[in-house]
Amino acid sequence: MKKVYRSALCACLAGFVLASCEPEDPYKRDDSVVSNPDVFILCEGLWGANNADISAYKSDSLLCTPEYYLAQNGQYLGDTGQDIIYHKNHLYVSVYGSSYVAKMDLEGKELARYSFSAEEGQPRYLTADGDYIYVTLYSGKVAKMKASDLSVVDYAPVGMNPEDIVQHKGQLLVANSGWGADNRVTVIDVATFDSIASITVEWNPQQFVVDGDSVYLLANGQYDENWNCDYPVQHIDVASGKVRTITNATRAVAFDGMLYLCNSTTNWATNETENTFFTYDVATATVSNRSFLQGDTDELTSNSIYMMEVNPKNGDFYIGLAGAKFVSSGMIHRCDREGRLIHRFDVGGANPNQAAFVNYQ
Repeated sequence: MKKVYRSALCACLAGFVLASCEPEDPYKRDDSVVSNPDVFILCEGLWGANNADISAYKSDSLLCTPEYYLAQNGQYLGDTGQDIIYHKNHLYVSVYGSSYVAKMDLEGKELARYSFSAEEGQPRYLTADGDYIYVTLYSGKVAKMKASDLSVVDYAPVGMNPEDIVQHKGQLLVANSGWGADNRVTVIDVATFDSIASITVEWNPQQFVVDGDSVYLLANGQYDENWNCDYPVQHIDVASGKVRTITNATRAVAFDGMLYLCNSTTNWATNETENTFFTYDVATATVSNRSFLQGDTDELTSNSIYMMEVNPKNGDFYIGLAGAKFVSSGMIHRCDREGRLIHRFDVGGANPNQAAFVNYQ
């Protein structure tokens, strides 16, 4: 995104924020590179525009540095940033459209890259375990890569168009979406890298949420004639393979025995969106329809929610809005675990979709 355009947008948004009722100093912004950022936000960019990048955020000083990767490497990440994780003092990012995975230090400098061939497939989501990074590939495989240099060690076959992947109790769980034509979770043994089980779930599984021993899976479900679906959230007992639907939601995160969920519904005739925020208590297996957010949430309830992440250190929520027409710079609402707004800020890139959290202590 051009800096002149972003500056004009900042001026407009700053006027809005100053006129609203928010915490003191809610909108700090610094175009210099912040030192020791502890939150890295992946901005997907616009499809085909090659403008994906990473924004670096300093949570104690409320400063956000946009185009963090660009500043260190002289170019954008490329086409469609897909996922970002933190592992062993480094960042790893998958770029779907440009078909590669990169490793970088915490200053945003790229240290290694692996580009996937058409036969290998385009990369989607990442997880890590020990000395290895695992990435789902749309060709129907999971690649096992050395975390040190991103060289590929092995591949494991899974289902159609795999999306999310998580490491849980010595196993890798892979959600096979099939673009709506698959309904399986593949279980891979980490030690042998062999597929050891397949669990049938709702159609078009997308995202895992793990809370301690509990594993949950968000799926799209099947679309009706109006392109609507019900987005079931399922609890998976991996050992037995039993699956049960607990509620419906489009986004979810877990922290300290609670699922925090958002369900978005869109009227495609008017393109109006309504977001409902609620919780699920893992211990009691009960849903509370009371919103976990406090204060003025109008912007969050009527705009496209593109990201919902939680800092595992303190339970702060980072809720990202896509930006007007998915082109302009997105906004992040950071709230504490009680749902109170801490900071609302321009992330400096289009379509923020993932975040990685660093604990320097």
